[in-house]
Amino acid sequence: MRMTSEPPAEYVAFVSRHLEPLRRDAVRVVGAETDADHLYGDVLTDVATRWSWLELQRTRLGHEGAADDFLGRVFARRSERWFTGEDAAGDDDHEIQVTAWYPDEHPDQRPPARRVYVSNAVRLAPMLVPRRRSTVFVAGPACEAAIAWWHAYETIRRRRLAYLGFVAIVLLLALASVSSPPPA
Repeated sequence: MRMTSEPPAEYVAFVSRHLEPLRRDAVRVVGAETDADHLYGDVLTDVATRWSWLELQRTRLGHEGAADDFLGRVFARRSERWFTGEDAAGDDDHEIQVTAWYPDEHPDQRPPARRVYVSNAVRLAPMLVPRRRSTVFVAGPACEAAIAWWHAYETIRRRRLAYLGFVAIVLLLALASVSSPPPA
């Protein structure tokens, strides 16, 4: 089954139901909220990657709790990896530099840049929902679902490209072995 570029309503509803408990559990496991953003984001991405199969189990095979069961298994696996340090990437991958700049200000008068830790949803929210200057935007389940879905979409696309590359190499090797003259 092909994966759409936007999350289906069922997935957004699933994320809405599970986001807050998942955040709390991730903070409890990891200890820091900035690291918890990475853990629960990875878990939601894993669920989005398998969403078509989970929906097939729910609708055709009658396993209503397939997505919930998979979420629990993925969270346990990712938590264990995080706890043992296998999943911990460098901190530089997840931090951004923020520097306020105003056009009428000379570059030497700017304050030094500082590191700001934010979740992926907050970082990408202005691209998903237009934001006014005077209001504060809070990333909700729809943003988290869209980001996890996009990461799953990219993961599946990379897997397909790797699979096609592997098949092409195997076919080229088979063609080379068939077309080469037998040794004398």
